[in-house]
Amino acid sequence: MSSFKMADLMRSLEIEFAPAARAKGLELIFVPSSLPVESDRLLLRRLLQNFISNAIKYTPNGRVLVGCRRRGQTLRIGVYDTGVGIPPVKRGEIFKEFHRLEQGARIARGLGLGLSIVERIARVLNHGIALDSLPGRGSAFSVTVPIAQAINHTAAVTSATPLATTPIAGALIVCIENDPAILDGMKTLLTAWDAEVIAVSDPESAMEAIAARDGAVTGLLVDYHLDRGNGIAAIRDIRRRFNEALPAILITADRSPHVRAAARDDNIAVLNKPLKPASLRALLGQWRIQQMVAAE
Repeated sequence: MSSFKMADLMRSLEIEFAPAARAKGLELIFVPSSLPVESDRLLLRRLLQNFISNAIKYTPNGRVLVGCRRRGQTLRIGVYDTGVGIPPVKRGEIFKEFHRLEQGARIARGLGLGLSIVERIARVLNHGIALDSLPGRGSAFSVTVPIAQAINHTAAVTSATPLATTPIAGALIVCIENDPAILDGMKTLLTAWDAEVIAVSDPESAMEAIAARDGAVTGLLVDYHLDRGNGIAAIRDIRRRFNEALPAILITADRSPHVRAAARDDNIAVLNKPLKPASLRALLGQWRIQQMVAAE
């Protein structure tokens, strides 16, 4: 996580989407906030990109408004449109993968993946998302983020920070997690950082996938509690087969000393649940830098 000015992020989104809105004859209005927020800048940007893209896509005429409203120690960022709207009985369906409402499908093409990605990102970031809509009158999608005490990230407002400039770009990470929702969230998080991901539910599947890539992986991200055995044993088995020095992170909600000690004995980093994206990103960045240096 980092702290940054919401106004900077909104300005870059305005620059990005103004041509598309103009091409459709829509009025695109941004009402930014001077408050700093605490989030993952790239993931929050991707979430808002999906909101704004859908608003423009499914609004035949009228306007799209992107605005902020403070609610206590949080900032609610909303995207309001005058589009087709969503019937109340359909609202629970639109965040499902590949789902599009029939009326929206007549207006715009696409697989309808945007809002399922929004739901995953919000789950990873622990940000609340909300929907309010009236059929034929428009929709309002919003995400609520914590207000930061200080700013520790600044960026040019003319464009998003390129993913390729982050050390994680190009890394191949193997994730082993037996909870499908958590595994899906991890994959979403890592691919947003431009990493390639092998996401599996058990060590055996991981070893098959690693063998198919000739063992050329950047590192392992493994849950401690697996259906059979534990994450430390899984990491040992994978290292024994492919590379004893393969970097690995153990993800666990178990804060007991013996788990941490066992991981330390095997040179395995430990990150506790709920996972902090900034901590994970820092470790993966170190791995990627070491990998690139070794390849030179």
